Amino acid sequence: MSAEAPLIKLSAMSTQSIGFYFGLALFFTTQFLLMRNGINSWKKAYKEQWQGILWAGCCMGAGNLCFISAVSYTGIANTVLILASAPVVSALIALWILKEPTPMRVYIAAAIVFLGLYIIFVDQTQGANLKGNLYALGALLCMSALFIALAKYKNASRIAFVSLGGLIVAIVSLPGAYGDIHFSGLVWILIMGIIVTPFSRILIGVGSRYLIPAEMGLLIIAETLLAPLWGWWWLGEVPPSSTVIGGAIILAGISWNAWMQLKSSSVPHRPL
Repeated sequence: MSAEAPLIKLSAMSTQSIGFYFGLALFFTTQFLLMRNGINSWKKAYKEQWQGILWAGCCMGAGNLCFISAVSYTGIANTVLILASAPVVSALIALWILKEPTPMRVYIAAAIVFLGLYIIFVDQTQGANLKGNLYALGALLCMSALFIALAKYKNASRIAFVSLGGLIVAIVSLPGAYGDIHFSGLVWILIMGIIVTPFSRILIGVGSRYLIPAEMGLLIIAETLLAPLWGWWWLGEVPPSSTVIGGAIILAGISWNAWMQLKSSSVPHRPL
């Protein structure tokens, strides 16, 4: 996952062109995986817990559209650091929608995370940065809702929802997918759509069946640290000081929450 944002930047294409070709590649790759065991296997994948597939697929489609736009407008570090808040935000959404009990540590972590988000936003209230940050906030809400869908519908096909998400991205992006397409940019997007995104999303979906939320949160932290590193190494992108400070606060909040959950969980720890 950490390579997705740098690949978007490396493509140097418009958001709609990226969305269309990425979504198309993601859709056909996952459809191939679904069809590898025959049409009956394909039907079964979409039949079992279809509500979860629809919920998760819509969240993934909308989230990817927001993610691509956020990276294009505000850069890699801002986007992934805002998205790092997803484990805490998903817990708050679960409390609101599913009426799940929420321990006090989540409220404390949420306060820390929102402080970090405020620091990132307050110094970037104009132009492309603000627009990109708002898109990142939209991606955050979609990813949080996706986590809830995966937790609620554990038997829903992880490949099927990813495929639906890709189709949604391609359809929405189609009207503007022209004009700035070039071979090198298309190669980066196809790598993302055929290899990076489908397998990372499928593995995260499968992992959600076996890992407790705290362990999933630790994986998000790792992705958050790696993506800006790739952006600096491959593209020379240096985030502003407000992003560094706010991002550090966000990472501290979700790290503390994950650590406290690991300590209090009765589920035996499993290797990542």
